[in-house]
Amino acid sequence: MIRFPFLLLCLLLSVACGRRHTAVTDPEFSATAPGDSLHAMRIPVGGDFLGEYPVLTLGERIVMQNPFRLDKCYSVCRFSGDSLVKEGEFLMRGRGPLEMMIPQGVFDPEAERLTVFGLYNGENRMLRIGSGDLYDPSRWEYGTLDFLEGYQLESPCRLTDTTFLTIGHTVESFSPFSILDPGGERVTPLDFRFPEPPLDLPALQQAIFWTGWLHRHPQRSRFLYSNQNFRYLLVFDVTEDGRVEVVRRLYDKMPEAHPSGDPGHQFDMDDSCPHGFFPLAVDDRFIYVGYMQDTYGEQRERVRAGDLRQLFPSRINVYDWDGNFVRRLVLDRPVGPMVVHDGRLIAWSVDPETAEEMLVRYDL
Repeated sequence: MIRFPFLLLCLLLSVACGRRHTAVTDPEFSATAPGDSLHAMRIPVGGDFLGEYPVLTLGERIVMQNPFRLDKCYSVCRFSGDSLVKEGEFLMRGRGPLEMMIPQGVFDPEAERLTVFGLYNGENRMLRIGSGDLYDPSRWEYGTLDFLEGYQLESPCRLTDTTFLTIGHTVESFSPFSILDPGGERVTPLDFRFPEPPLDLPALQQAIFWTGWLHRHPQRSRFLYSNQNFRYLLVFDVTEDGRVEVVRRLYDKMPEAHPSGDPGHQFDMDDSCPHGFFPLAVDDRFIYVGYMQDTYGEQRERVRAGDLRQLFPSRINVYDWDGNFVRRLVLDRPVGPMVVHDGRLIAWSVDPETAEEMLVRYDL
C-alpha cells in the first residue's frame, strides 16, 4: 500500500504578517473554531522542485520525497537565507540491492544514521546510511528482510538502537503494533488492542481498517498513532519490557462503516464519517494535527459531480506530548505534508486556481 502518493493541494502565498493570538482552550476539531491566525510565506525553491514534499529533517537538512519520479527517491535541501537550496539526491528507485520502490526513512539523531525500509509489495529490504554518506552508496549497509514474508508492516519508527516499532503483524494475525528486530530476524507483536471495528473483519481487512501513521518523540519512546481512514488519535509509550502504556486518547470515537462487496477491501466508511487526520508533524515539544470537516459523503458527491480535487486542511490542533491541548493554528492556506524545522512549519502547498505547487513556511 502506498502511503501518500496522491497529488497534494494547497496554495499561494503572502508576505508573513504578525500573529493574532487567541485564547483557545477547546480542543474540538471544528471547521469554524477560533485560533491563532498564521500567514504563509512562500519559500523560493529551484525549478526542479515539482512534485516533492517534506518527509524528514536531518539536523539542518530537510529530506523531500517525490513518489512520481522514476529515478531518485529523495532530495536533500538546506535553507540559504529564506530560500531552500537542493543539496543533492539519493536512492535510486528500482528493485536492485541499493534501490527501493516505496521507501520509508527513519532517522536516528544520536547515531546520525538514516535507516530506509522497503516493506511494501514484498520488497523486504533495508539500508543503513550515515548522514554523511547520503551520496556515496559504496558506504551504505544493505540487508534483506526475507523473514518478513507473510508480514504486513508499515510506518516504522525507531524504538532502540537496533529495533523499530511498526503498525501491523502478519496477514493472518492482526496486531496493532509490533517490534521489528532486523538483526534478530523477528517480529514481536505487542499486547495491545484497538476497539473492535464496526464490522466483523478478518485479520488482513483489520490491518487495512487500522492503516495509519506512527510518529516518535525525538528523544524518548513516546509515540503518536493516527488512523488514515478515519479519526483516531492516540499518544502512548512503549516500555523497556515491551508494554504499551496509553498516555492519552486524543480522539477515539469509532466510525460507522458498512460492507463494500469488494473482497479485496471489504468495508466502506459511511457518508457521515469524517476523513482521518492529515497532515501530521512532531517536534520535541509538540504534536501538530491537521484536520477538516470533509466527510466521505461529501467526497463522493464531488466525485459524482466530476470534481476530483483533493482537499487539504487549514486548521491544525497543537498538543504537547502528554496529550494536552495547547493551541489551534488557523492558516491562511490549506497545507499538505509538513515537517517542523527550526521553529517553523514547512509544508507543501498548491494554488487551487493555478495548480502551481510550492513550499510554504509558517513561523510558529
